[in-house]
Order: sequence, then C-alpha cells, then structure tokens
Amino acid sequence: MPLFPWNPLFETGNERIDRQHRGLFDLTNQLASAVQHREPMPKLSALVERLRHYARTHFCDEEALMRCSRLTGEEIGRHVCAHKMFEHEIDRLAARADLTDAESAEAFLEFLVTWLVTHILKLDRRIAQALVDQCNAEDPDALAVEEVLIEALMETERRFRLLSDEAPSLIWVSGLSGQRGFANKAWYDFVGIDPIHAVDVDWPGFVHPEDRERYQACIGDVLATGQAATVEVRVKTASGDWGWILEKISPRISRNACIGLIAAATDVTGAKTSELLLSEANGRLEREVSERTRKLKRLALADPLTGLANRRSLLERIDREVARSAGSGDELSLLFIDVDHFKTINDTLGHAAGDAALIEVARLIEQSLRRTDFVGRLGGEEFVAVLAKTGEAGACEAADAIRRTISRHEFDGLGRPVTVSIGVSSHGSGDDGTALLDRADHAMLQAKRDGRNRCRVAGHGGRDRLSA
Repeated sequence: MPLFPWNPLFETGNERIDRQHRGLFDLTNQLASAVQHREPMPKLSALVERLRHYARTHFCDEEALMRCSRLTGEEIGRHVCAHKMFEHEIDRLAARADLTDAESAEAFLEFLVTWLVTHILKLDRRIAQALVDQCNAEDPDALAVEEVLIEALMETERRFRLLSDEAPSLIWVSGLSGQRGFANKAWYDFVGIDPIHAVDVDWPGFVHPEDRERYQACIGDVLATGQAATVEVRVKTASGDWGWILEKISPRISRNACIGLIAAATDVTGAKTSELLLSEANGRLEREVSERTRKLKRLALADPLTGLANRRSLLERIDREVARSAGSGDELSLLFIDVDHFKTINDTLGHAAGDAALIEVARLIEQSLRRTDFVGRLGGEEFVAVLAKTGEAGACEAADAIRRTISRHEFDGLGRPVTVSIGVSSHGSGDDGTALLDRADHAMLQAKRDGRNRCRVAGHGGRDRLSA
C-alpha cells in the first residue's frame, strides 16, 4: 500500500492541476517505497528534474492566479517565498552524492512529506483567509477570481485531509507551542476518539506516565535545535491497553526558521511485544544456562557419592589456603580422616551398605565442623578437612570431636559401630600443600598402627605425638 494513495476525491476537474498533483504523489510514493522496502532508488538527476518541473509548472500557475486577485503584495510575497524555499531546498538536496545513501534518500522523503503537510495545512490556509478578507463585492471580476482561488485552496486542504486519513502513519502537525493543531484520522482511531466531537484533546495525556516526560523533552529539543528526532513511547489505545509507537518528529522550516513541528508515527506494538517476549525468553535461557553451568561446575568439583568436594577441588583448596597462610601468617591445619575396617563392611554387607556408611560419615564430619571449615573426599574411605586460622590445639579438639561423634552414632543396617582414625598436621614455614597433606596422612597411619579410633598429631620433625 503506498504511503499516500491517490483517491478520485482528490481530483479538481482541472486536468492540468490534477496531473501536477498526481505526479508529486507518484514521486513521493516511489521514493517512500524504495526507502521502506529497500527497493532500487531512482537516479538523483531524474528525481531532481521531476521536482524542478513540478515547481516550474505548478508554482507558475498558482502565482499567476494570485496576481489576478486582490491579495496584498505581502501575502503574495509570502507564498512566492515558500515556492522559492522549495526550489532552494531541492538545489541543496541535489548537492548530495546519490540516493544510494540511506540518509540522503530519507532526507528527500522527509522534505517531500513535510512540504505536502505544511504548505497545504498552514500557508495555503492563511492565503485563503486573506482572500476572504480582501474580497471586494463591488468588483465582480476580482470576486470571481478570488472565489475560484479560495475554492481551489480549500479543496486542496480537503484533499490533504482525505490523503492523511488514508495514510497508515499516525500524523500530527503543530506550531511553535508544540501543541497539535492537526491530527489525522489514524491518530483518533488509535486512541479511540471520535474526531467529530473531539474538543481540546489532551494528546500528551495518552502517553504512558513513565514515558511522558521523555516524550515532551524530545518535542522541546526538536523545537529548540531544529533537528529531527525519533522517539519510542507507549500510548493508551482504544482498547485501553498500552500500545507502542515509533515516531519521527521533524521541524517545519520557513525562511531558515522553525515555525512548528510535523510528526509521523508507526504502530510497533506487535514488534515491541515480540521483542519483549524474545528478551524475556533470552533472560530465562540465560538464567537456565547460568544455573546449569553452576550445577555442572558443582558436579565437576563434587564427589558424586557424598556430595562433598572431590579430590581435585580438595587439593586446589589446600594449595590456596597454604598460599594464603604463608602470605598472611595465619595458622592452618589439616585433618586426614580414614574409616576403620571399611573393607570389612563392603565384604560382609555389600557395597551398597558401604556406600551408605560413607554418606553418613561425610554428613557427620560436615556437621561437626565450623561453617568456615572445608571438607572433601580424597578417595575411597578417606576424607580431609581444611581448618583455616586454626592451630594445632584447635585442630586436635576438632579431630577428637569428629572421632567421638562417629563412634557413638548408630548406623542403620550395619549392626556394628563405625570408627575413624584421624591424623592432624599444622602448617609450618616452607610447607607446601603436598607436604602438609603427607604429614597428616602419616599421622593418620600412625593412629591406625596404634589401634584405630584415635587421633595423632604429626610433628614437624617427623615425630608423632598423641593428641589427647
């Protein structure tokens, strides 16, 4: 559908005038279609020549008619000035390289649409009023000429209103106040107002409260700077819902001065809704991916049986805590915990019973430690606890608390107690993670040799001491 579809109601009956008007319609629609649908652009030279031909023929006819009237020289001069401005603007736009540049093509289209609106709605309307004021009833010939011109101008305005009502765009025009003096039928239909009974419509009131200040500021900026702007806002529709429009607001220029605004908007509710739905879907997808990544990371660093940190995560944590302790001087201790006679549980009751016992041991160890402590499964029935900012005495207390808790716990289905042997080592000068872990392991083996279900502390010189 063309931006400005031709309608037989636009015809004046004057074949020459109708041909001029239709030529400008076709030219504007051709350029609009090329811009909107990315079709091949007309050649710049051909476009300029058609516009100059329009100016030579249409303006000449109009000025000749005015000179036959009793309009004042000032009124005629104002109209002629507008014609010269049209020709000057064509020359300025023609200086651009070509129409393959989107900005150049849009500038031409904006100029043509603005000309149709502002020249017909404003300047021609004032001329028509001036003709009425200047009518001399005593001069039938002058009256006849002026009546013909008035009728032609009024018919032109009527045709424009029909044209704008046929256009799919939401069009409005204002003076320097920024208040709409004209809005087309598409606007009234969009907000659900009967244009026949509409009086002093509060157009800004239809804009969403959260967008209203930004919208009014955009209008003010265009009036102040003379630069066109595009704004996207929510507007209350006839259904009572909020619809989205994308509106381009342009200055109306006369004799190098801004005399008001012209705006054309498109209903983008469907596209905006799709955009919001897509954004929400992307947000959900990102959250799901983040959650899955977090779970995968946790699984990659967790022991699948007990849920504690796995060997890799445990060794990395030991190295980090050793480095931190070496830098800060804080105390650090490890507990190496091994379940006594675990092979017997597997051999006599089966691996399922053994797994259940390991899960319960892991839970009891974790419950016995502080929130700031870290525990992981090194492998098999071996567990290691990392106690930051804890010296040898505190580590021995923690180890013995774990040992007592496990030995007194009743394990379902086993019919026998479960005990653990624990080795304790504390960080010393020059220790790395491996050395600290090896000493705790050696102390745990000493606890095994000493009869199990007990704790041993590794001496820095290799000598072991009983914890309690």
